[in-house]
Amino acid sequence: MQNSLSAGGWYINDFHRTNSMAAQREVMQMSLHPCSREQKLAQIQRVKEHSATTKESANKERSKRQL
Repeated sequence: MQNSLSAGGWYINDFHRTNSMAAQREVMQMSLHPCSREQKLAQIQRVKEHSATTKESANKERSKRQL
């Protein structure tokens, strides 16, 4: 694994560089099209609901394995 940090770069490897650059592009796109307060609250609610659903299904799967 090549370490670009020691060569004065910002990235650990190509995978890190690719993901970092993709994240930077996404942030740039979001800054060009900001969400309203209502959209942000709705997004937070969707994430919470998805998280609860995912956690619930993981708990069910875990309980099945214990039986």
